[in-house]
Amino acid sequence: MRIGNEQTAISLVAITLAVLACSGEKTSAANPGATGSQQAGGSLQAGGASGPAQAAGGSSTGSAQAGSMSSAGGSGTNSGGAAGSPPQSNAGAAGIANTSGAGGTASGGATTAGQGGADASAGGPPFAWPSNHVAAVSLTYDDGLDAQLKYVVPALDAAQLKGTFFLASFQGVDHAWALPNTTDPLNARQQAWQAVHTSGHELASHTVYHPCDNNNAGFRPEDYDLAKMGAELDDSIARLARLGATPPLTFGYPCSGDIRGIGPVDNPISYMPLVAQRFLAARASKSGVADPRTVDLQAVPLFGTTDATGPEMIAHVDEAIAAGGWTVFIFHGVGPEDKSCDINVFDLNACALNYLTTPLDAHQQLIDYLASKQSDVWVATFKDVAQHIAASRQ
Repeated sequence: MRIGNEQTAISLVAITLAVLACSGEKTSAANPGATGSQQAGGSLQAGGASGPAQAAGGSSTGSAQAGSMSSAGGSGTNSGGAAGSPPQSNAGAAGIANTSGAGGTASGGATTAGQGGADASAGGPPFAWPSNHVAAVSLTYDDGLDAQLKYVVPALDAAQLKGTFFLASFQGVDHAWALPNTTDPLNARQQAWQAVHTSGHELASHTVYHPCDNNNAGFRPEDYDLAKMGAELDDSIARLARLGATPPLTFGYPCSGDIRGIGPVDNPISYMPLVAQRFLAARASKSGVADPRTVDLQAVPLFGTTDATGPEMIAHVDEAIAAGGWTVFIFHGVGPEDKSCDINVFDLNACALNYLTTPLDAHQQLIDYLASKQSDVWVATFKDVAQHIAASRQ
């Protein structure tokens, strides 16, 4: 993998992924030069570089005002990736979210409840989904992994379903990965992602360098202020435009950024207001089914899928149907894990970078189930569902 000025090649060979308990415990190398990894929001490091970073957790949080930030509820953990890695956020257990989660505000240390995911006991008429559907599902995929091009896009296309791909780069990588810079010619990988957009899938923002607490210096949340984060969000928008994605765009928080914020850990600042200024909707870190009547579109809950089985994911779809709600699946890798790839080489037959994986058969079981339920379930991009909900409120 090349990082920084992309002159030094750093291989991801021999990176191992430590499988950690759901408590979010981390393991890492004894010294910064050794190979280290962490899951449940882990980073993949190889001699100071790293594979993509992930955030795990089924945590609930309120959207916070700029200033001091507090996190409401939840058990999520923040993590990142060391040099040369993109982001990920991964949610915990499924379930119907209550209305005290996403959308709360935090200011001066006091937290107030906001509107969150679907509450099956909520009164009022059911939400009007398109074509008399009773629920909505969005399939979202993080980090622009080559394995998504190899396995996911063909599976979605075969079922005539559309997905959302939240693209970021590896920290310190300017142009080699899925998200291009704004000047150099598009490489073969980026042209492949451009074709994904042209075919009707959504390309969305995941920042550029995916700030996480475990990143190298310069790419951690503590290294950001509002001006730097605002500039990076704008850069992300400009880079996505080169692949054909134009506003309104959507956003997926890396490493539970809606909870962690930026700046010092003991006095973080929320960048949710910056996101709200630029993006139609944002996928947050809380787990659950969103109630379309009340969900804060800047803090939409999700369902994490790393190591999930087909029946587990299908059960979550059924929860959405029962609640008349919107469920947002978050995937990273799909199919066989492979962290040995050189990101400077784009050859899906030779090596397709893949981590935090969902088994290929489990993913296909979900796709097949959604295809069989299309009379009940509207399967649409994150953007399309958010636009429908926003329009219903006008």
